[in-house]
Amino acid sequence: MRTDMKRMGTKGQRAALMGALLAVVLGGTGCGEECVDAFDCRDQGTPPEGRVWACVEEKCSQVEVSIGGDDAGTDAGTNTDAGTGNDAGTDAGTGNDGGTGTDAGTDGGTASCGPLPRESVLGTLQLQTGFTVGESAPLSTEVLAVVSTPGPTYSLFGLRKTTTGRDVFALGTWPDVKLGDAALDTVIAPADRANAAGTFPSYFLAHDGTRLLAGYTKNGFPAPGSVAVMDPAARDATDYVNAPDNYTAVGTTDAFFINGGGLDTVSEGLGVYALVTSAKPYAAVKVVSFPAQVGGSGFSAIASNGIAVFGYSAADTYVNVAHAVANAKLSEALASRTPVVLTDEPKLDVGTNFNAATGFGNGVAVARGAYGAIDFDVTDVSRFSLTPGLGGGQPLSVGAREAVLTATDACTAVNLLSSLGSDLLVGVTDVNGRRLVRIRQGQ
Repeated sequence: MRTDMKRMGTKGQRAALMGALLAVVLGGTGCGEECVDAFDCRDQGTPPEGRVWACVEEKCSQVEVSIGGDDAGTDAGTNTDAGTGNDAGTDAGTGNDGGTGTDAGTDGGTASCGPLPRESVLGTLQLQTGFTVGESAPLSTEVLAVVSTPGPTYSLFGLRKTTTGRDVFALGTWPDVKLGDAALDTVIAPADRANAAGTFPSYFLAHDGTRLLAGYTKNGFPAPGSVAVMDPAARDATDYVNAPDNYTAVGTTDAFFINGGGLDTVSEGLGVYALVTSAKPYAAVKVVSFPAQVGGSGFSAIASNGIAVFGYSAADTYVNVAHAVANAKLSEALASRTPVVLTDEPKLDVGTNFNAATGFGNGVAVARGAYGAIDFDVTDVSRFSLTPGLGGGQPLSVGAREAVLTATDACTAVNLLSSLGSDLLVGVTDVNGRRLVRIRQGQ
């Protein structure tokens, strides 16, 4: 049974918890549901025109959508969160669902989108003052998440759903993006490959300067899971590390920061765990602690100046919140084994829910909005500058929200955020296909 708490609304979470409890009481080993709602079907590929993915009798099925005047892009019956109306606080991840590229229910099922004038790169998204558009590149609809190596030559890698689970592929060098012919390796640990259908991807792909990190979870509460650490250059054997509730992750030189419920043999509840990769065996340390009561794990990002942003969903609303943590404090936590208390750190005033985050120069970009049935329900992509404190241990500062891209309608979907050096990569989808767009600061 699907029990990913962040992918359900309040009522869905209560139902999942009850189902999990019943499974324990009855002595069962879990049920064979393929989906709980349409969100779980978002990585099934692009349906034919006029159809969308829906969860029908616990199976992902294509259903016909009405394109009459009352459609309004509602995805007829796929917005399942009757409790909140917008499934607030459900799935982060992509964090980040690097997007399915289906765009169903936005452009694919809304007749009014067809005749709209659209810009070939940004579609109907509006670029805001202070930013410019760089190159763009087509992106396969099968790619769930993207990460880049440090520059000046940017090699890209993608997390892709395959028939055997989730695999990591090379995507070439920017802007010549092309899905590689063969996977570098699979994300699924050997013990779980026989039942790959019972695993659920965590929509992240991180890079520590040498290695790549991706993860997945399985049914359970808390959800068991693993992360895969692979070296694309040396082609050494991939290492699989126990990581329950892993949800998002970011990398810095020789370390990954994983937002989840534990790592390796360290299990101290939801928070941020560091996997130090400079030597084997890898070391695992909890570096950030969350409040005792939270709705679930959340987003992670790291700016060019080393300031990190970590978050969780609030216990009462499941809306995502985030705080900024200085690099020096993370280093201290690693050395002392004493986690940073996240709520003591500066908070980002996002002003609403958000469903993706990534570094953008000396700051972080977030996709504001709730979660649509298929793609993110994004109102805008905004940036927050992050400035280190002055000498004497002064706290870092978080700048005011600055809009980068705004959505004027539902005809161009935003379904991925990533970084390219100090620039931002945005995954967008509309009738012109799916593509990655590079956004720079400055005019």
